[in-house]
Amino acid sequence: MSFSEDRLVTKLNGLDETQDSIVGASRWVLGQHKNIKEIAASWDTFVSKPTINTRRKLLAIYLANDVVQQAKHKRVSEVGVAFGEIMPGALSRVYPELSSEMRQKVRRVVDIWKQRQVFSDSVLKKIYAQLKNAAPHHSSSSSLTSSSSAALTPELQRVVETFDQLTRSQADVNSSKTRFDSSVEALDPTSAVYTDNYKTIQKIGQTAKDALQLSVANREKAIKELQVLLDFQNEQLQQDQNLISEINAIIAAKDPLSLQSAPVEDEVLPVYEPSDGSDSDTDKSDVDEQDTAGRRRRKSSTQSIEDKDDAKRLKTVAVEAQSGLEEGSESADPATYEPTPAEVAVNSPMAVTSSIQDLLSKLAS
Repeated sequence: MSFSEDRLVTKLNGLDETQDSIVGASRWVLGQHKNIKEIAASWDTFVSKPTINTRRKLLAIYLANDVVQQAKHKRVSEVGVAFGEIMPGALSRVYPELSSEMRQKVRRVVDIWKQRQVFSDSVLKKIYAQLKNAAPHHSSSSSLTSSSSAALTPELQRVVETFDQLTRSQADVNSSKTRFDSSVEALDPTSAVYTDNYKTIQKIGQTAKDALQLSVANREKAIKELQVLLDFQNEQLQQDQNLISEINAIIAAKDPLSLQSAPVEDEVLPVYEPSDGSDSDTDKSDVDEQDTAGRRRRKSSTQSIEDKDDAKRLKTVAVEAQSGLEEGSESADPATYEPTPAEVAVNSPMAVTSSIQDLLSKLAS
């Protein structure tokens, strides 16, 4: 079977701390020993990627350790040569990234290489030089990371926890998938126990599917948490933009230039008491109008009665005056009767006329 870099990456991603996982991947690599240079180069590329976490890089070093030791035991020298060419450079990039505990594990592996003479002396000398030149690891960086994680908002904390679960589930997916692929490759249809082996593969396949289902659930959860975080940030963005607009409006309203250029009104408009449009205002208005109309009707009626009374009095005075004149003219004796000045004033036509004029004046007023 020809070498596939993607297949190697899959196996590296599926490694865990168990011996079975390391040994199984090591056998696959040794089975591709004819392409060992390509395998070593792909391994170097994998551990040099900054996106690969340090735990997975340490597991890759464990795999390389088992590969070169098994190759030496089986006298496949080209494997040790190929990894010896890339190992000093790879460790120069990986070792400084590791924690103190991981560095101790790598140093024990290198000491084993020296004891068992897995690599040549020149290669081992370069490797030890890289370990010695690496900057000392400070534990404060890990405490800083933990303190930073503790200071995360609840939304970000949930996202971090979800991605931690996703990372762990992905490791199980890679491991179970690698085991399933190896089992399928080893399945021989001509074997007498083919049926039993097929049932075993079914179980291994179900384990891989269960791991994948868990990974799918974790990814859906991660997408949901990220969507919540995205929606929250969009809301905060809109609020910030609204606050910017509000500040701009306040600054523009307080600008001295705008205040000086504002027009001054010559006359003050009258202020009317606003009506709330309630029924009480309408009823009050109707009552006021009814009262006004009633007073006008009563005044008109009173004035009409007074006018009639005055007209009656005027008519009575006129009749009495006329009767007085007639009686005076018939009964008065010119020889014996001499009217007094008061009688003359009362009975004279001018007096009657004056009385009528007085009544008319009263009516007019």
